[in-house]
Amino acid sequence: MPVRPVLLAAVAALVLTACQSAPPRPPVRPVNFANFAPIVLNVATVDVVDQRRAGGAASVDGRIPVPPAEAVRRWAAERLQAGGLQGRVRVVIKDATVVETQLPRTGGVQGFFTTQQAQRYDGRIEVEVTGEVPGDTAFRGFTRAAVTTSTTVPENITLADREATLQEMTRSMAEDLNARLDAGIRKDLAGIVMR
Repeated sequence: MPVRPVLLAAVAALVLTACQSAPPRPPVRPVNFANFAPIVLNVATVDVVDQRRAGGAASVDGRIPVPPAEAVRRWAAERLQAGGLQGRVRVVIKDATVVETQLPRTGGVQGFFTTQQAQRYDGRIEVEVTGEVPGDTAFRGFTRAAVTTSTTVPENITLADREATLQEMTRSMAEDLNARLDAGIRKDLAGIVMR
């Protein structure tokens, strides 16, 4: 049997295998905190202050349905509840972004027949929660939390799968941030936690 037709058949099979799409991704869970009871604070207002520096050209926040900063705003709206007559709590967003880095790729025959990882995404959220109540029962306190995550995606990823990957990164960071800030508030701002 001639070698050439066998070789061509093997190459065709490899190309078809490389072009097949991945199985469908399960739907991404929404970014919300409906499963958690609100933390009621003995203050009159809860404000969100965005102190982020610009993410730069590598930031992909604009391609995420619920970007990290919006996830923090949702967290503040759904988890923190003002229940007092004076004072305030400030949720300060220090950092909330996902940045993209292009990864080096293998060239030649090996690169042609290999699905390579093309981009790495690094996410970070840092938030500070401060509480201040004036008067006879004066109180001042703060807590801070920072969370990070990282993932890579293959060169043949679809736009929908890339968007879902970025959204899942944000949801994962938001869940981690929720747990850390919940514990921090109950410890460091215990003087104004009503329930």
